[in-house]
Amino acid sequence: MIDTIIFDFDGTLADCKELHQTAFRNAVKQLCPEAVFSNEDIEGRPTREKMRILHTMGYEFNDDKLNEIKQAYTQEHLWQYVTHNAELCNEMFRLQKKYKLCVASNATELFVYRSLEIMQLHRRGDGNQVFTKINTATDFPAKPDHYTFFDCMRWTNTIPDNTVIFEDSIVGIQCALSTGAEVIRVTNVEHTIQEMKKL
Repeated sequence: MIDTIIFDFDGTLADCKELHQTAFRNAVKQLCPEAVFSNEDIEGRPTREKMRILHTMGYEFNDDKLNEIKQAYTQEHLWQYVTHNAELCNEMFRLQKKYKLCVASNATELFVYRSLEIMQLHRRGDGNQVFTKINTATDFPAKPDHYTFFDCMRWTNTIPDNTVIFEDSIVGIQCALSTGAEVIRVTNVEHTIQEMKKL
């Protein structure tokens, strides 16, 4: 009996993976223009992990400065990628009547909360919260550490057998599968909506 649904954010509830990739590449270009890497090398990973990967590839730069440049670019261009989707909201409000909903994201708290406000998913029309729990990389270990998923389950007082997780990236999917919960693999927001309609 499913009682909890956990959603990843980037690429699942908002089509903003390109924003994060572009912001990271922009920051790397400024500080380490000789760096060469593919999207597959870094997809689905938090900024700190992406930087660690580049360091292991032999590239040197100031992590704090790169993160600062990346975050500034992301906030400045947020509105170009994150928008209100009435169909997504309708499905989310429908599911909220049946399940406890959570977000477990590798993005920062500022990014996720600003995005949810733009998407009109931070609160329902009656003022109540849409999500029971929102976990971000600001306060929780980033995936592939699965603690963020188990914390959501603990918060909703459930177990993996009663949980569904929506994920899109390889890292996120593998992490979600390691919890023992049912995992719904999606490719974008439209795909997420179609899968939500089946619940």
